[in-house]
Amino acid sequence: MAVWLVTGGSGFLGGHLLTELSTLDRSDLTVIALGRRCPDGWPLDRFAAADLEDISALARILDRLRPDLVLHLAGRTPPAPVEEFQRSNTGVTIKLIEALQASNRACRFVLVGSAAELGPVPLEDLPVAETYPCRPVGAYGQSKWQATRAALAASSPLEVVVARIFNPIGPGMPGSQALGRFALSLADGVEPLHLTVGDLDARRDFIDVRDVAAGLLALALRGQPGEVYHLGTGQSHSVRDGLERLITLSGRAATIEVSPELVGAKGPADSRADIRKIVATVGWQPNIDWNRSLEDLWSSALDRVRAGLTDPRPIV
Repeated sequence: MAVWLVTGGSGFLGGHLLTELSTLDRSDLTVIALGRRCPDGWPLDRFAAADLEDISALARILDRLRPDLVLHLAGRTPPAPVEEFQRSNTGVTIKLIEALQASNRACRFVLVGSAAELGPVPLEDLPVAETYPCRPVGAYGQSKWQATRAALAASSPLEVVVARIFNPIGPGMPGSQALGRFALSLADGVEPLHLTVGDLDARRDFIDVRDVAAGLLALALRGQPGEVYHLGTGQSHSVRDGLERLITLSGRAATIEVSPELVGAKGPADSRADIRKIVATVGWQPNIDWNRSLEDLWSSALDRVRAGLTDPRPIV
């Protein structure tokens, strides 16, 4: 019986990945969520409680479960203190790798990276390929790049594959991300609606979170060890386009105020992934378009507000 472990299953992406894995028709496979709490709706008999910062406890659990594959999604995204990025993104990844290596068993390790590892990329180098040198400028990007470097440096019998994800969007997107916050604000029904925004002209490679989940599964099955793969769409859309579409879907009027503080924290003007490598290697490609992602994001925001739920789980 093969055992696959998923960390970060309680997060935005992790929840969608567990849904994707649950559709696998394999009687010889057990998928176990590993973390501090059981993801919503996930069977308790396929959950292992663990503090990922406790390497001794990790080693004991891994020795008991003997995983064949680990999909490592746990971590923190902005906003968070610098030390939290280092602890949750870099530190936890290193401890998990060390615990896996200590078991001295062959294991495939799929690490979820981030486009923030790249740092600013000139327009003439877009769409950006995996060979582009990483020069992260912020604490989040630096912590993810350090985690990627540690994973790629791991020795046999660990087989490492890195999925460098661009900008996930779709149902359940958290309010810590701009379009998630806009959707929740539009859904809450408070009048008059006033939105404080940052750089609406920034363009990002928004990829549906369900396509990301399918891409991670494809890399788990067919990705080449020691390789980094960009997971995006190869196209970009402005945050303004997303906000305007959400306003149209809501049927509401909104007053928009640009905050100098938020604009001052903006990232690159544009970001697009070169996805030829992952398409050629594992046969994956994105299938859900931008408009459907926004429509499903809007529907999920409405559902959460109507149910009286708080802000969605942090994106991982």
